[in-house]
Amino acid sequence: MASNEVVSGLSRFRKPLQFLSKKKKRTYIMPSRFGVAFGAMALVLFFLAVGYANNLIYIFVFFLISVAVTGILLTNKNMDIVRVEGIESPELFAKEEGRVRVDLENNSDIPAWEVEAVFAKSKDLTERISLAPKSQESLFLRFTPLSRGYISLPRITLQSVYPFGLLRAWKYAVSEQKILIFPQRRGDVEFPVDSVSGEGMQQSGLFRDHRTFQSADPLSRIDWRASARRQELLVKNYEEPEKPALSFSWEQTAYLEDPESRISQLCLWVDQAAKQGYSYSLTVGSKEHGKNSGAAHRQECLKTLALLQTENLP
Repeated sequence: MASNEVVSGLSRFRKPLQFLSKKKKRTYIMPSRFGVAFGAMALVLFFLAVGYANNLIYIFVFFLISVAVTGILLTNKNMDIVRVEGIESPELFAKEEGRVRVDLENNSDIPAWEVEAVFAKSKDLTERISLAPKSQESLFLRFTPLSRGYISLPRITLQSVYPFGLLRAWKYAVSEQKILIFPQRRGDVEFPVDSVSGEGMQQSGLFRDHRTFQSADPLSRIDWRASARRQELLVKNYEEPEKPALSFSWEQTAYLEDPESRISQLCLWVDQAAKQGYSYSLTVGSKEHGKNSGAAHRQECLKTLALLQTENLP
């Protein structure tokens, strides 16, 4: 049986998310604050029409009621045709704000207007988007995970108040997949002194060619012999120095007492080394990743730190 666990940064759920239950698969609808005020106004006008037997007020009240009934039908239909088609999560780090992409789909022959999405217990709404018939659009939700490791995303609420703002229609969707949260990147950005091994030091500054002296060039780079032969000032060009390979280990964080702080420090070093183009290794307990570079190596090192159990480590 295939695992439901998906690594952050590589996660792409193409199948529709499962709803919470068959009972909650339907669309819910309730008056908005504006709708409550609208209803209260219509009720007051109704009592005025009854008290004064005013046909004009009666007509206006019935018009307001017809607007409300039309709003119920349109708002419910507008939300009912939208579904969550998939989720794409970029790299997410604990206690750092990231963004989760929610793909919406409208398979009907009519457009869906002004759709929003929000995570459960969050007030951070996305921008409203509209979906043309037979189309897909995406929303981005801000999300700050609290801990590292595999977690389930909170429940997603899709909602809309289209067309009149009198009613709010919504539906719930929840994913059964889990995403991997990397540790928080926190600590000293400077690499440890002992991270550069003797074999990791690469020869640098190899001579490449000459070029004409410019006023901004230091005098120490002038090649006097070549200049004498050519009867013009020439400076030496050198190859770009090769960066040394780095070695990161659990022991290098011994000055930190909290295991989570040590994991965060290693995570920061790995992330910085990858961004600066170093090749590096990581050794944590029995887990060892040899010297390498690239996105795949970085993912493997971060995954090891995200799932690290600290009970048996010194």
